[in-house]
Amino acid sequence: MISNEQIIMCHFCFETFQVDLGISQTFSGHDTEIFDCKVCCNPNKIDTEVYEGEVSFITVSDGNE
Repeated sequence: MISNEQIIMCHFCFETFQVDLGISQTFSGHDTEIFDCKVCCNPNKIDTEVYEGEVSFITVSDGNE
């Protein structure tokens, strides 16, 4: 695993915080994770598209779905 730290904006309170996606260097595809906001504690669903360990696209949405 390599560190894939990203700064995201909370879907609820709009504050930014850092998450570590921990994606393997050889992974290519789609990944979905839930991260609680470091400020308001609400769940944020993080969808990522990854190509050879590099995040190419990231979206943040409501993790309560």
